[in-house]
Amino acid sequence: MGGFRLSHQKGEIAMLHQHDNFFEGLTPRESLNFAAYLEGENRRLRSLESECKATATPRTYHADTDRKLTTLGLQACADRKIGDRSKLGGPSTSLGWGIRRKRRRGASRGGLSGGERRRLSVAIELLSEPRVFLADEPSTGLDSAQAEKVVKLIKKLSIERGIPSICSLHQPKTAIWDTLDYFILLAPGGKMCYAGKRDAATSYFEDLGYKCPLQTNPAEYLIDLVTIDTDDSTQSALDEARINSLHHSFVESIKSGELGKEPSLAERNTEKQSYIGPLAQVRRMKTAFNRFSALLGRSLKQNVRNTRLAVLRLGAVIIQAEMFSIIFASVKDDNSRTKSIADRVALLTFGVVNMSIMSMMKTLDLFAKERSVVMREQMRRTYSPLEYVLAKVVAEIPLDSFFSLTFAAMLKYLTGLRSSLRTLAGTFCLMTVSSVSLGFAVGSITSSVESAMSLGVPLMVIFMIVGVINPSGVDASQQANQLLTLLKALSPIRWAIEALVTAEFQGMEFGKRNRWGQLSELKDLPAMGALAVVKNGDEVLANLGLKDAQYSNLIQNLV
Repeated sequence: MGGFRLSHQKGEIAMLHQHDNFFEGLTPRESLNFAAYLEGENRRLRSLESECKATATPRTYHADTDRKLTTLGLQACADRKIGDRSKLGGPSTSLGWGIRRKRRRGASRGGLSGGERRRLSVAIELLSEPRVFLADEPSTGLDSAQAEKVVKLIKKLSIERGIPSICSLHQPKTAIWDTLDYFILLAPGGKMCYAGKRDAATSYFEDLGYKCPLQTNPAEYLIDLVTIDTDDSTQSALDEARINSLHHSFVESIKSGELGKEPSLAERNTEKQSYIGPLAQVRRMKTAFNRFSALLGRSLKQNVRNTRLAVLRLGAVIIQAEMFSIIFASVKDDNSRTKSIADRVALLTFGVVNMSIMSMMKTLDLFAKERSVVMREQMRRTYSPLEYVLAKVVAEIPLDSFFSLTFAAMLKYLTGLRSSLRTLAGTFCLMTVSSVSLGFAVGSITSSVESAMSLGVPLMVIFMIVGVINPSGVDASQQANQLLTLLKALSPIRWAIEALVTAEFQGMEFGKRNRWGQLSELKDLPAMGALAVVKNGDEVLANLGLKDAQYSNLIQNLV
């Protein structure tokens, strides 16, 4: 930028993105407090590393947040959840059958308006001490009144901070046009047709033969000059010729110095070599811990507030356990254990597949939704990717494990599985941890919810296919495919199913036996595929290819 070296990571560039991305469960005050805290931590660390005096004292970010909320007109909604605007209704709430209940005057709609979200974005970006402010279409999604307020707010804060602001605007109304000091007019193909003072633009184009009509917004007139009508080939050729002429005239005017030099943005930034001494290294470790604590607190707060999702998930695992107990009723009713062998294998298999897919899909959805916010924070290096992932793992895995524990307890109570509750709960919880970790891995390499699902669902289906036990048995003489062997080794579903089946059948005895240790009736022997004519649980495991399997070893593979 004009020979200047500015760093976004050091907070020298504030960037307002086209779309506002926030954590829906937090309030504007909490979002600002969090951003201000991390900015203050990193600023003090940079000051210490460069042997400069810190520009901020600890615990002052709350006062800064209150001032910014007041300045930006956000005090009225400071403690309201930001929410998701796509899920908000109008001034009334539907009760069904065409009946709508009017919202009480002054009642919260559960989310911020477009203008409030935009102003919050401006506040977050200006928490640092930038030397330039960039805004990518700050009026996107706003009506004309809100767009004018946001642009004027940007100019007001730029004057107060003494920093230049560069905004990309499409068809600004007259009030916004009058706010600009300088502007650049770009035509299709990146051709520059003007760059200079706003108040000199109309006279410049008038000299070229393009006089702005009276009572016409100059911004709209100038945009029309560089617009190509693609529907009419004849008009399109005329438009392109006009744009080429404007571009050529601008280049010549720059060479002749008619428009003068562009305004200076800032003084050259002189960089200092930072020395990281012992004190700075200790401070860096402390800062990393503080950032991790802040990230963990934010994640826990989101979990606590998202009670609706938690209740739905809890209800889902209870209903699923009840459904499994009905479908595989023979597991509880079969006292001799000979008629429920296939159902036991199927019950454990479907239970593992169900919980693993639920855990991974929830993680993919969460990770992908947060990605846009995290990427914005990562651009300024407010925290490291490792700190974020660790905080999410610590916050999410206990909650996911609770649902796995609930499912295991309900399954044990409703079906009477032979395995102990400790074995069931431990296996399901470890399998959930593996699925969540896999979800984090997939989410980290994708850019949206759709792409995360597109990659995660097929991957989980593959792991399910290679992980499910074949009830027809395993042919030891058949040579294993190397690709399948690799996929089986990577599948958490496979290890969880095999661990639970091994724990369920190992040492199991079937039916009533006579004094010679034989079953009293041959009809009690199971007769289905690999489970036909087996006398005990160990023979079941042998026919399923798990003869030498040990629960502890399988669990280690799952971990």
